[in-house]
Amino acid sequence: MACERQPGYEDTVGRWSREHHLAGMADATHRYFVGRDARGHVAGFVMLQKIGLPADAVLIRRIATIEQGRGHGTVLLAHALAVIFVELRAQRAYLYVWPHNPRGIALYSKLGMREDGVSEDERDGVRMTIMAIDAETYQAWKPRSTRP
Repeated sequence: MACERQPGYEDTVGRWSREHHLAGMADATHRYFVGRDARGHVAGFVMLQKIGLPADAVLIRRIATIEQGRGHGTVLLAHALAVIFVELRAQRAYLYVWPHNPRGIALYSKLGMREDGVSEDERDGVRMTIMAIDAETYQAWKPRSTRP
């Protein structure tokens, strides 16, 4: 939870209560991955949702790091995509990102995700951008290393 409590994340990453996270961890359709830095300290996490549901598309719900700009988010997302497409054999991965989050958009684009529409929900007249990658695109792009 300390990751998503970083300044500015309330408007880009979002925040859940401890109880909400515990419920997510107990839910078979959710999966969390925690990355550690070279010293073994928590560097960040990524949360997946909708695992094993009939649509065969996994939602990347949240990515948060303790320190931005150190590459931890890239490693976490690359690992999550490998799990989604190699282990879970999903056909699609997607996420929602606010248009005022250029750092997130750059990360997702770097890892092969592309704009795929806008959400139906809005806040202050702004809708989130949907970014996605399909299995075929992932296989063509696939990184060399995916360990967090």
